[in-house]
Amino acid sequence: MKRFSQALITVLTALTLSVSGCSKSVEGESKKWDSNTAKVTALGAQYPGLKSALDARKASAKEVYDAASSLDGDAKIEKLAEANSALMSGYVRQLDQLDEKMKKLRESRALAATNAGDSASELGAKVAAEDAAKVIERVDAMLKKGSPDEAAAQVLVKKASDDLDAAQKAIDKVVAADKAKKDEAKAEVEAEKGEAKADEAAAAAKVAPWKCGYCDSENPHDVTSCNSCGAAKPDSAADKKAAPAK
Repeated sequence: MKRFSQALITVLTALTLSVSGCSKSVEGESKKWDSNTAKVTALGAQYPGLKSALDARKASAKEVYDAASSLDGDAKIEKLAEANSALMSGYVRQLDQLDEKMKKLRESRALAATNAGDSASELGAKVAAEDAAKVIERVDAMLKKGSPDEAAAQVLVKKASDDLDAAQKAIDKVVAADKAKKDEAKAEVEAEKGEAKADEAAAAAKVAPWKCGYCDSENPHDVTSCNSCGAAKPDSAADKKAAPAK
């Protein structure tokens, strides 16, 4: 009886967790839908030329979303997730990323020209920055013109996204090349500093007092035998002499 009760508790606990998990997932997908529909509506306001295509996308995705109302459990969760995917996939997701890409490209082209380390880098940054400005202008014009349907919108937005990516890649390449030259120059300076320090240390060692190995007395650098006991200075010609008599 005790084992049966424990098994029953385990089953009930699992069912409770399952129902709770479904409830949270349904709620989560529903909130995601609300957020995504608001985002698509905002994109339509930001890009009026694509509003018709975006409205068509919302309508088709809404049919999937409405179909979830007659379902329960995992089936409902999957249908809601399908609705969110249908709404945001493809050109809509790319379109949502365009504004951030253009912002990044504008910032990158300004920084590339400002931070160029030499004339060659300045020229490369200038060319890349001018090309990026043309791409941004062209993308703005494309988006303003828009597309009448989703198929055309897919082509337009992909073209805009690819052009921005290519321009960003060109800017990044110029910045990376400039950084590599700066790093190389810095490494050379550090190497020269290291050599200079080593030379200074060697020069200092040549004039440093030396300590006798026999009596621990310090002696001037230019004497070859200890002033106290007469022992030869290490590594000197006098080092060949015998140790002092005791």
